[in-house]
Amino acid sequence: MNWKKVIYIVLVILMVGGSFYYSYKTASSSKLHDYIGDEVWYVPASRNILHRLGISVHYVNRTSNAEGVNIIFPNDGDKNENQLGVLEVANRYNYTLFINYENFPAVYFEIPRKNLEPFIKAVSSKYSEVEVVTGFRYPDKDNIQNYLNTEHPFLGKDFIMLGMMVHDDPFWWRLPGVVALAIINILVALTAYKLTKSYLASLIALLFSAVDPTLMATSVAAMLDIYVALFVALFVYLLVSDRDYSSGLAVGLAGAAKLNGGFGYPVLFIKLLKERRGFKRFFISGLILPGLGFLVPELPAIKALGFDLWLTYFLGSFRWHLSYKGPNPNTSPFWEWFVDLHPFPFHFNPNVFAETDPFLLSAMIVFIFAIPYIALKRRNAWMPLAVFWSTIGMFALQYALGGTTQFSFYATALVPEAAVVMGVVLYDIIKWDYFRESLRIYWNLIRRSFSWMKRKIQRLTFSGNR
Repeated sequence: MNWKKVIYIVLVILMVGGSFYYSYKTASSSKLHDYIGDEVWYVPASRNILHRLGISVHYVNRTSNAEGVNIIFPNDGDKNENQLGVLEVANRYNYTLFINYENFPAVYFEIPRKNLEPFIKAVSSKYSEVEVVTGFRYPDKDNIQNYLNTEHPFLGKDFIMLGMMVHDDPFWWRLPGVVALAIINILVALTAYKLTKSYLASLIALLFSAVDPTLMATSVAAMLDIYVALFVALFVYLLVSDRDYSSGLAVGLAGAAKLNGGFGYPVLFIKLLKERRGFKRFFISGLILPGLGFLVPELPAIKALGFDLWLTYFLGSFRWHLSYKGPNPNTSPFWEWFVDLHPFPFHFNPNVFAETDPFLLSAMIVFIFAIPYIALKRRNAWMPLAVFWSTIGMFALQYALGGTTQFSFYATALVPEAAVVMGVVLYDIIKWDYFRESLRIYWNLIRRSFSWMKRKIQRLTFSGNR
């Protein structure tokens, strides 16, 4: 291994590791041991799907060693009467915490672990109509016990469910997103290197993704957008690698995380048309594999809902996406992302905001004028920028068709490809030779400084001896 490669690997490890550590530390903070941002929708939906599939999750309060359990009453019952009855049972099993939900008919208890199963059996035998959902407490939202978040696809929630099945705890909801951030950073570095064969270009791209505030914020919240960015980053890497079949699957997976993940699909479509590799390749890469990538992650939801109901909800989601959701002080249409206006707040004190990087995003406007030359010089270098602007174009179309309620965290899907473009373009502007020559100049300056100091010391020594 030559010294350049060693330095490159060390710097990649430091940047990816540093980004991972910061995200991990934030996600596991005791001050964030509750729902933040839109976790109030995605996490309960994930828990509800698992419950419908017959999979129980568990939350253990480490202070009291008691386990969380939600008791949900029927909507047509007398909540007060049911609550008093269940409270009487819980008292016999020494509950350590009781929460009465105000906006839906349910209560939450934390029961000592050894008493949990007897408690559930006692409640179920006395109140056969109640529903028992173990795990973390719900946010107190209307009808949250039935909410499935069918307006969005389910791949992002699949990842949340994986963490939840280990432990239904805020940190475990978020851990898959923290890991996704590290993978995104690696994919960004690999993509820039694939295009340039330059360690410098790769490190520049990695630097922009590793410190990006949008990626950092969405990685510590159990939401969908970090998984969109993950599969967009994978899509871009496979696209520039000329792996058409795999890139078709990847763009389908990006759309399965959230529909805007598929906004870069036109670039794959254009690439396949341009290459003219035959109808079979076009059909499989451009239609079959994206469809499979989208549908396979939906299987848990299809099983939980039934295919007909799932399809009804999926088709109905397009109307929701193209509708105005009402006034919201945090809305940020796509053009505001370029200057970081109205960043979406996930949490206050500590502050977790989905801020964008104006320098990174605004540079994509300037680089439109440079990309023809770079595309001629570097094959496939146009693709990351094309994915960026295809995504912006689709957000603009959504806005024009009525979906005017947009937020800054939607820009998460733009960061991986923008970071790659930044690495490639800045490398062609800066060049490694500049750094090498600069280092040589610095070294000569240091060497001359040492020589000057050495002569000074020798003169002083000589004068002292006299």
